Amino acid sequence: MTIDLDAVVSWLIENWVWPAAVVGAIVLIVLVLKLLPDARIDTSADFPTSGDEARDLAVGAIQIATSMGKWNDPESHSIQESKSLRSKLVAMWGLTDGESWLETFEELPQRRTDALRDSLLALRAELARSGNGRPSQREWLAAAKERGATGREVKSVITAIVEIEKSMKKKYLGTLVLPADATIASVRGYAQGQQIALATWGVALGFATREEIRPMIRQVSAQARNDFGSWEEFGRSYLLGRTLRLVEQGMPAEKAIEKTDDGMFAYGRLFDAKRGNSGPWGQLPW
Repeated sequence: MTIDLDAVVSWLIENWVWPAAVVGAIVLIVLVLKLLPDARIDTSADFPTSGDEARDLAVGAIQIATSMGKWNDPESHSIQESKSLRSKLVAMWGLTDGESWLETFEELPQRRTDALRDSLLALRAELARSGNGRPSQREWLAAAKERGATGREVKSVITAIVEIEKSMKKKYLGTLVLPADATIASVRGYAQGQQIALATWGVALGFATREEIRPMIRQVSAQARNDFGSWEEFGRSYLLGRTLRLVEQGMPAEKAIEKTDDGMFAYGRLFDAKRGNSGPWGQLPW
């Protein structure tokens, strides 16, 4: 069987639209796949993705991922290998030596504590347990006033929390961040996630070894599991705390929400519901 090349060329010339459309579609698909960010959370092939250490490190996964790291790397090689990242880390956290690093690690939960904010969150959680789910902003504010919490600051704290939570009522990679029946009772998860990341940064900066931080991350992980009942509960607590921290530093809520959107995207990647919950939070037991 012979192919008449002249006839093929003639057909292509006369019907050029269809071949061009097919080629264009293929090129477009390739470009889109290359430009779209990988839905999978950054993972190191050099360290385990299962087992106790990986499970403990996963508590710090959002903080690690949004700091350009790989969630399961206890030695934070991304920091080790980047002078600019190390410089930025030292400047932001004041980690000048082993003593300052350990002091920051130990004091972080207290530094992330705020009496008014924490009491208001605890009050709302109490109302949710005794009522019909999470109270409205008006109900929450009225209950706070009944308990003697007055002043403009009370209203501003409640307003900021509600505004942040509104931004969490959406899906990331098939994962719903804040369902209507969920109530965030505290932001303790934020400090816990930061502590895990901070421990790995200590290894990267030469202040400790992987073996030395192992009991540190184990203790923080155990406390997180005592405070929360699931990856979802912990993750929401972390996300609220992370955004609220910027608001408490004077940033408008809308801007703080925009600035921390990468954390909610990381939350979705950690579950990766579009791939059957194949992310570490979808695979590892709480």
